[in-house]
Amino acid sequence: MSWQSGITVVLAAILVWVLVAYIFNQNETRKVFAETQKIEKQILDINAEFARLQIEKSTLVANNRIEKVAREQLGMKMPEEEQILVITR
Repeated sequence: MSWQSGITVVLAAILVWVLVAYIFNQNETRKVFAETQKIEKQILDINAEFARLQIEKSTLVANNRIEKVAREQLGMKMPEEEQILVITR
């Protein structure tokens, strides 16, 4: 075997190695892209859930709702005028 055919074999081996590395990197890039898309969807879902919970929170802490629950479920009522005592310093 001459040195030219030896160089050809070495170059062919390097070419095969480069192609395999390229294909491997392309595959890894696709995997990372798919994972990124999945995480971005999760972020959108979490943001939508957060917005829904913010609306629900604002509904639950509304004064008129709290008064209604206090009256209907807890049997509470507003104090009469004579039951109110104002303390001043």
